[in-house]
Amino acid sequence: MDLKLFCLTFAAIFLAELGDKTQLATLSFAGRNPHALLLVFVASALALVATSAIGVLAGGFIARYVDPKYMRIGAGVLFLLIGLATLLLPDTKREQAFGRLKTELERYVAVAQCRTCAKFQGTLGEIAGQRHPRLWWVLRKLHVAPDGRHDPLGCPDCSADKVRALFEEERKEMG
Repeated sequence: MDLKLFCLTFAAIFLAELGDKTQLATLSFAGRNPHALLLVFVASALALVATSAIGVLAGGFIARYVDPKYMRIGAGVLFLLIGLATLLLPDTKREQAFGRLKTELERYVAVAQCRTCAKFQGTLGEIAGQRHPRLWWVLRKLHVAPDGRHDPLGCPDCSADKVRALFEEERKEMG
């Protein structure tokens, strides 16, 4: 076994994968599914193994017809194009939408008076109807069965009104 080639390949791939879109996607899936961390780990590891296998097979096939020097130049140009696209293309609204709303909703996990309010639960039902994946986990944590709810107290600074306004604002931004 060529230990130098092994270490060089490991170090290059390890450094290239740190903080890239793949790792951020895995982080996102783990954050949204904290009850299934092992499943997220196995699925992401298998996906990386599969893409690496494709890279090895394609590289071996192409090396039969193309000088490795030109393959390195092509890979470098491709990395530059991907980097430029990452810098110049606008972020997807889907990834950013409802971020503030999720943060606001997480505050109410500890506020029992708001959580058990029938008006607040009605607002959560409206938001849940949008089936937004970034909000699913926090909405699930906030849900209170109808028999555990109290009538609205008429609070002057109503949480349900704040959340509804923020929800509408985020929906407008998302387009």
